[in-house]
Amino acid sequence: MAEVNVKEETLGEENSTNDNIVAEEPTEDSTEQNDVQAEADVAESDEKKTLSIEEQLALAQQESAENLDKWQRSAAEFANFKRRQEERLKLQRDQIKSSVLEGVISSLDDMDLAFQNLPDDLDGQVLGWVEGFRLVQRKLNKILDDQFVTPIDTSGQFDPNLHEAVSSEDSDEHEEGQIIAELRKGYQTGNRVIRPAMVRVAR
Repeated sequence: MAEVNVKEETLGEENSTNDNIVAEEPTEDSTEQNDVQAEADVAESDEKKTLSIEEQLALAQQESAENLDKWQRSAAEFANFKRRQEERLKLQRDQIKSSVLEGVISSLDDMDLAFQNLPDDLDGQVLGWVEGFRLVQRKLNKILDDQFVTPIDTSGQFDPNLHEAVSSEDSDEHEEGQIIAELRKGYQTGNRVIRPAMVRVAR
């Protein structure tokens, strides 16, 4: 009986030991596997991060190039728009200036015509009025001078760019194509003709 009891105790101890081993071994394997998996995950994560950074850099460079191209296009379009606006404003200013100058020139035409037909027998009071109008005439001419507007020369040869021929006449005193007389003054500023001079031309 004692021997049986010893065997039973021995079996009990072995069973107890086996139970402990079975309980402990899965924990150790799981830990090792977790460590290996964790290392693999870290390596894969680092690789993904490296690839991701390179891809992001490439995308950032591409986006930067596209933004630069868009900016250059916008800058060129704005420069063209600004140039067109400046040209349009200059044209408007020139048109307004020409309109004002044409009004001044028309007033001078009327005064020139009036002074050409003044009677010889003027008394003192009328002469005072005439001098007043001559003062106005000088002021109008000063406006033209300030704007660099000058009368067109009508002495010499006819120039279709500067003169407007009202008639062509035979003349013993002038060669063919020469201007005989000026009928209305013409004006120019620089090389731009505001109004051609009306003339009679020899043929």
